[in-house]
Amino acid sequence: MPDAPRVVTGPDGNAMAYRQFGNGPRLITCLHSLALDGSWYEPLARALGEDYRLLAPDFRGHGASERGEAPITLDRIAADVAAVWDAEGIERSVVLGISLGGVMAQAVTGSLASRVEAQILVATRGAYDEAAAAATTARADDLRAPDGVERAEKSMLQRWFGDGASNGSDPLVRRAREQFLGSDGNIVADYLIAMTRVGEFRTESPPRTLVVGGDDDRSTPRAVTEQLAASIPGAELRLAHGGHLVAFDDPNEVAATIRPFLDRLECWAG
Repeated sequence: MPDAPRVVTGPDGNAMAYRQFGNGPRLITCLHSLALDGSWYEPLARALGEDYRLLAPDFRGHGASERGEAPITLDRIAADVAAVWDAEGIERSVVLGISLGGVMAQAVTGSLASRVEAQILVATRGAYDEAAAAATTARADDLRAPDGVERAEKSMLQRWFGDGASNGSDPLVRRAREQFLGSDGNIVADYLIAMTRVGEFRTESPPRTLVVGGDDDRSTPRAVTEQLAASIPGAELRLAHGGHLVAFDDPNEVAATIRPFLDRLECWAG
């Protein structure tokens, strides 16, 4: 199903990699979680079926995309997404994001509103209060230490997989652990700090929005998901059975959760 990764030059000359899954008429741009990459969306593409085409970029400093020299900011990553769209001749797209990807989806909507048909925000938040920002900054500081990634491994896997984090036989846990341990702590820290600015991209006229939370999410609790949905005019809220990475851990569950919302979108008619 997947094409080989494609590469486009980003706004400041960085190489941006992205993948396409499927060739259906319904386009969704899928934005990945912290320290992972766009390849994680392949199972969700299979679960959604042949009507869909998923475009999944690797954020700069993730997967096969270069870090570049410019500071990591949400508006800069949104511009990278726009560069992928331009390379593919895409004027408008539905945007789906998980965790960091959900933050980025809001940044894309806030800065490129005319190009977003609808947004699906999974296991994410729409603002950081003072306490949440301070805790996130502390996590970033810890990651910048020489052994920061190794020391953060256990807590990160617990955020992602809950009680299943200790299951070394689970291929997703093994894959996530390997990818996280191979990441650059400074880059992960830069993204954490950038995420705390998501509230700056709130818009009074958002596109149609679906907010999805996992009912056993240890990283983004239900109250945070409900707060996000309540903050977006007209947003729908749905819960899927699973944890923070439920869209990767149980793509059939998430496909079933989001398909009714997708089926009601008018953009497919064109």
